[in-house]
Amino acid sequence: MWIAAGGDLHFAPATKVAALQAELRAAASAADLVLLAGDLTASGRPEEAASLAEACADMDAPVVCVLGNHDRRWRDGDVVSSALREAGALVLDPGSHVVEVEGVRVGIAGATGAPGGFGGRPVWGLGPMAARRWRRAARAEARALDAALAELGQCSIRIVLLHYAPTTETLVGEKPHLWAALGSDQLAGPIQRHRPNLVFHAHAHEGAPRGQVGGVPVLNVSAQVIGRPLALVDLAAEPPVSSTQA
Repeated sequence: MWIAAGGDLHFAPATKVAALQAELRAAASAADLVLLAGDLTASGRPEEAASLAEACADMDAPVVCVLGNHDRRWRDGDVVSSALREAGALVLDPGSHVVEVEGVRVGIAGATGAPGGFGGRPVWGLGPMAARRWRRAARAEARALDAALAELGQCSIRIVLLHYAPTTETLVGEKPHLWAALGSDQLAGPIQRHRPNLVFHAHAHEGAPRGQVGGVPVLNVSAQVIGRPLALVDLAAEPPVSSTQA
């Protein structure tokens, strides 16, 4: 099974719609499923959402998305979500969705995620109240992700789609004091409990392409990391999830 996955497109009207559309459709034509990991627009404004929707319309494979922090800058992402849905994409905000690929039920659990940090380290540059707000948001997103994964128990393949990172392993390359703004270890809890086959995220433009949570592979598909809008991932080539947690 081939998955085309990417994020951090930061699509704006100045971006060449035709060129991006050609790249997205080329990847989609070679894939069974397209996953978009947020920050698909520069600021979530209507003109950006319309251009993004035009680029995503009439794909050859199902398109499933989550929103990023940039997509939420305008009306908390409602404009981007509406445009994508009108173009035929599915937006998990948060939630789950099941597609059938060659007779196999594939479940996707998606959420934006949130910042918040890792290992209880202080959040650089934030006061205590703001840091607590981040962590509360991360706990809420983790609960939503847990519920979405619980809905996929009958699926042969289960995939998590996030914007923020659930592990520091895919943040290596970013300045460590920024890690708290790029993800939260709260998001790792549902992954460790439900043990999906694969996790995708974006947001860490300077991060590492690959990590893991309890033996579950985690791929950072930020366009700045993979060097193109979408990467093609062969699910069969990913290492199997071990029965014991690392």
